[in-house]
Amino acid sequence: MGQELDALRQLEVDARRLMAQAWDCEAASDVCERAEAHADRLSNPQHASLAEACLGFAAYLSAFTGSRVGPMQQKRAQLVALLDGVTEQLHRLETSSALDLMLSNEAPEPAPIVIDAPAPALLPEQAAAAPSETPTLDTIIFIDPSGKDAGTLGMALEDHGYVVQPLLRLDRQTGQLLSRSDVKALIVPAAALEIWNKLAQLDPALDQARRRIGLFVVSRSDDPRQRLAASKAGVDGYFVLPGDMKRLSSEIVATLRDRLDPYRALFVDDDVSMTMVVDSILRRSGMDTRMVNDSTRALEAIDGFDPDVILLDLHMPNLNGLELLSLFRAHPKTAFTPVILISGDEDQERRFETLTAGGDDYLMKPLRPKHLVAAVVGRAQRARWLKRALRKSRR
Repeated sequence: MGQELDALRQLEVDARRLMAQAWDCEAASDVCERAEAHADRLSNPQHASLAEACLGFAAYLSAFTGSRVGPMQQKRAQLVALLDGVTEQLHRLETSSALDLMLSNEAPEPAPIVIDAPAPALLPEQAAAAPSETPTLDTIIFIDPSGKDAGTLGMALEDHGYVVQPLLRLDRQTGQLLSRSDVKALIVPAAALEIWNKLAQLDPALDQARRRIGLFVVSRSDDPRQRLAASKAGVDGYFVLPGDMKRLSSEIVATLRDRLDPYRALFVDDDVSMTMVVDSILRRSGMDTRMVNDSTRALEAIDGFDPDVILLDLHMPNLNGLELLSLFRAHPKTAFTPVILISGDEDQERRFETLTAGGDDYLMKPLRPKHLVAAVVGRAQRARWLKRALRKSRR
């Protein structure tokens, strides 16, 4: 990985130079091809966030590689923002690699290897009766210093096909566990949430795992500050134990069932290059997407596609974002679907206008991949939670 990191650092330097000087389409093509190549080579799950950032930058840059003039000021600002995303993920990977190296240098001497005596061979009739392989159960990691809560939750989830694995503390080794495909959720005490946030900032593997697994916080008290911290961290649920144990188990089951169905996002923007970027970023985050470049055909896009979130560019020909927002709000299928407006307009009155018209969020261009994913995932989680709550109320 050392040579790859050196090549990525050089790519970042060359891309910064490209953004800072008069446009050079040949240099742009070279940077674009190298960014795409890096994204393809970064196949390790630990590097997925960096690959996503490289691909997003390359996708948007590709729209200008054949231009002698280059991108205008706003589009160049978008390229710089995407490049900042690459820099951020590269820094996180470098920090994580340095910590791994430090930890490996401090690791204790390995224990001597013990070779067990070979097991006696089975008779043919015994071999036929022997089970083939124990199936792997879906696992939930529970950071529980006492071990008591994990045991109680394990009994509650046993009938649903989940096994609860307790851990005494949250540390960097947790990231290795969360990368296993059988791990479906992580439960942390409220006191450990700050540690989780710091680890996720430093370790790209944890950041990637968070997009796949459920994250729940438990506490012994209903502290509003802890609830606020959990909300900011984008957790799937906050529960006060021991009274909420039954609700915790049912919420985990419902949330994980929802996660089997990827979040769906619809994006309407007349800028083809921007839809390419958003599409690549959201798909890399495990979402299903549908992109529309003609605003007059936006309503057709929901046929056979039930979006959890709708993203609309504010300024488009034919039908602008506010007009589309009104149409979606009047449609029975999308009347309550979260809608995020996207614009480079810094006018606070315009932002207020979009929110009073029924918009749920407002993102400013240039878009950063991290901010985009956080906004879409946060709104999608909320939408799914409301649907589950509505289904329960009808029973």
